[in-house]
Amino acid sequence: MGGMIINILLNLVNVLETGVMMCGIFCVPLTKKKLPVIGGLLLCIGFCLGGNWEQYEDLSVGAFGMLLTPAIWLLWTEGKWFRRIAIYICSMMYLGLPYFIINLFVCEISGKNADIWETYEMYRILRGIVTISTVGLLTVCLMRKITRYKEILHNLPTSYFIVGSICAFTATMTHNFVDSVSREYENNGVANFISLCAVVVSLVFYGLGIGCVVLDVFRKRYKEESRLKEQYLQIARNYVRTVRDNARETRKIRHDIRNHMNILSYHLENGEYQKAQNYLEEMQLHVERSIKKSVSVNHEIVDAVLYQLQSRAGVQSIQWQIEGALPDGLPIGDFDLCTIFSNLLSNSIEAYRQVEEERRYIHLRIRSLDEKLVIEVENSCHDLVEIEKLGRTTSKKDAENHGYGIINIKDAVRKNHGEILFESTKDRFIAHIIFIL
Repeated sequence: MGGMIINILLNLVNVLETGVMMCGIFCVPLTKKKLPVIGGLLLCIGFCLGGNWEQYEDLSVGAFGMLLTPAIWLLWTEGKWFRRIAIYICSMMYLGLPYFIINLFVCEISGKNADIWETYEMYRILRGIVTISTVGLLTVCLMRKITRYKEILHNLPTSYFIVGSICAFTATMTHNFVDSVSREYENNGVANFISLCAVVVSLVFYGLGIGCVVLDVFRKRYKEESRLKEQYLQIARNYVRTVRDNARETRKIRHDIRNHMNILSYHLENGEYQKAQNYLEEMQLHVERSIKKSVSVNHEIVDAVLYQLQSRAGVQSIQWQIEGALPDGLPIGDFDLCTIFSNLLSNSIEAYRQVEEERRYIHLRIRSLDEKLVIEVENSCHDLVEIEKLGRTTSKKDAENHGYGIINIKDAVRKNHGEILFESTKDRFIAHIIFIL
């Protein structure tokens, strides 16, 4: 009876270990569908009650038992099946890292070889409990310390999990090979030195898989920031050019204003009121054509962004309504403000494509309430927006270079200790941003 309970606990620990790595460290979402959950639960019960699968003489039965664990987690999670298989393999391979550290620590204290400890099932259960606790704690720390940790993992290409699996597998094989070689030396000093080298090499291979991911994240972030800076610089150039053109047109109109006044006075003195009215309307039309309209929200950089986006929206027959202004001395950097307004309003403009022309509108509201800055952007849309998928998918063909708008907004808002909320109905979408001033 005691042996059966130990086997059940050992099998349960094996299932949970991989699951904590897969759904914790690698952030694979759990499914909410009842049928897969029930199916996975039945498989889990069958796996736990199956005894010690490793000791079955029939290899086919043992292999079947080993395949039950991935089947359980494929049922309990959601996403593309190939990606989940790759993540499962990577999770299984990277379990070797906590095993490696725990075994090393226990062997140093006890003086016994790791192979001896592996024969004790209670040791493997306790090691599994320590592994689950450590990985769970590490997951919480990573999510707290690294901004948008889940988004980074969700946007990571599947190929990186395959690379990570290969690196972890290489680390395990290297350590086992060198460890077997070190046992042939009777000199303990030489054997210990070889074992130490094996530890270093194994850790390098484990770190190589993680390093590839870190470098890729930094590369993408640098590439995105460089693109945004170039985009904002171009917006500023266009705005400066517009201000300069408006100033030139204003000087030209001011130069000719005396002649215009003389003509108006002549018509009025001669009772030609209709001619005066027509001439005044012609002057007004000329001014509207010559001087490009701009809006001000009390921030030059944001004004430049608004002007650029209003020009795009005008071509697409989108009605604009802007209310309020940004307060003076705002403790938010220009780059972050550009990122927020540019991406929010660009997304609103993109939403026009399937909306009838008469329903196309964008409302920007800026309000200061009780030492809080509230920014709201409302736009028309053709269908309900799946808010939970924002920042994880993009409808554009060039997916590698798009889909970062919402992610960049969230980064800028969190960086400045703000909060962002989304609201969606069938005919409108609203983004609410709140900053504590």
